[in-house]
Amino acid sequence: MTNNGGEAYGGPVMCPGCGTGDTVPVGDVRRGKDRIRLAPAPNTFGDGCSNFVEGTVIAGLAVAAAAYYADDRDWPWLLPVGIVAGLLVMWGTIAVIRSEGKDKRRVRAGADRAAAAAEGARFCSECDGVFFASGGPWEGVASPERFRHHVWTAGGYGDQLDEKAKAAPEAA
Repeated sequence: MTNNGGEAYGGPVMCPGCGTGDTVPVGDVRRGKDRIRLAPAPNTFGDGCSNFVEGTVIAGLAVAAAAYYADDRDWPWLLPVGIVAGLLVMWGTIAVIRSEGKDKRRVRAGADRAAAAAEGARFCSECDGVFFASGGPWEGVASPERFRHHVWTAGGYGDQLDEKAKAAPEAA
């Protein structure tokens, strides 16, 4: 006898697609590719420092190159162009950092909703699919992309899905 969690009553949870009992809760998936495909949220590592350093280096290179060639080729107008280019690069860098911060805040705010949407989901490596032993939002086994679409949309950050995951519900 099994429940929606499976092992609580001693038996494995059987996959409705292939009938194997070799299924694991989605949160326990450890294989690299499958773990990424079943991620409950977008990657939110980093704090913007690396982007700031990259932007600063690129802006500095633009200004330095403009200063060098302005002097080397006797083009005095090139230095102001390089400075403007450097400022535009820094403006773009700050815009990227702010956008990433906004995305991170959305992921943190929706983490509980996403966890609730993923609760009870199991992964079958034989079928390469996800199912809910209790029935859940769909019958049978669905692709990891459909599962990710379901969880990320529930979390409020479904707009960050890749094209394959965005198309998954229509393909089902």
